[in-house]
Amino acid sequence: MKKSRSLKSKNKKYFLFGIMSIVVIGVIVSYTSSLQENTSDPKSKLLGSWMDIHGVGMFLSGTDDTLYLATHNGLFKKESDEWKLVGNDKSDLMGFSISSKEGIMYSSGHPSAMNGNLGFRISTDNGNSWTMISKVKDNPVDFHAMTASHAQDGLVYGSPGGGSELFVTNDEGASWRLLTPPDRIVSLAADPLNPDTVYTGTVSGLYVSDDKGEQWQKISTNVETGTITGIGFASDGKTMYVFSSFDGKGTIYKSITGGEIMVKTQGQITSTGAIFNFAPGRNGEIYATAMERVSSGTASSVYMTNNGGDTWILEGTNNSELAMTNNT
Repeated sequence: MKKSRSLKSKNKKYFLFGIMSIVVIGVIVSYTSSLQENTSDPKSKLLGSWMDIHGVGMFLSGTDDTLYLATHNGLFKKESDEWKLVGNDKSDLMGFSISSKEGIMYSSGHPSAMNGNLGFRISTDNGNSWTMISKVKDNPVDFHAMTASHAQDGLVYGSPGGGSELFVTNDEGASWRLLTPPDRIVSLAADPLNPDTVYTGTVSGLYVSDDKGEQWQKISTNVETGTITGIGFASDGKTMYVFSSFDGKGTIYKSITGGEIMVKTQGQITSTGAIFNFAPGRNGEIYATAMERVSSGTASSVYMTNNGGDTWILEGTNNSELAMTNNT
């Protein structure tokens, strides 16, 4: 990816929904009752028992080719006939990222009892157990946006709820440095090919840094963008996917120019109010986590495209109406 830029200094769930459209606010308001209505409905292999999804990912090499979801009530993995909870930890995994090293994952968020924050944690056994590596601050942080570099081992960025702070570590969480974000952060994505480049989606658009977050430049695109709720790269490391929410509507775009030229994907998840994550699969597919409005209430779902966004296929959801409608 070529870039010619002169860079100059310049509660995720709770904050984001406050600034997004009334549609997304309505999703959250009706969320609990929707879950209660769905639990007694017929079972589908697409149906998961999570409350909401905060992260998605897959190891791009090695023996483990499982699709993982970080949710409000623990880590789930996709099996042939069901979604299954991984391990015994049912923490709210607000921040989640998968390392380039097999078996290693990072997380942050809240304990299941909502007593305090988790700080920065690591799993070395595919999410079956977790160890806190650092509080990051005097009081443990709760990263709502987090991304681990696949171009440099140990390089991780995290932003706590509210998006007003940004931290970086080069030693897998042992020590952290505070950076200055360009605006309130909603999403983060480290460039998988260039260790110096990181992108952030904010309430005012898409920004890039070519010096590991020291300085930021807003990316002027060919489309009007609003709040960038999700960013991610395909497995080729070049194709970027972005979800932009503007004037009450959300759109999936993709770019091979670092966001400078964005193309609306032919397929859209039309019922979604926000996509918080895009993550690559092993065979060129892309996964996206979506908060949706359906006739029976709301859904927190994961979709997959294997044709560059021309069509999106439901892989999992916590809404039984949506699961049974798409069950195969």
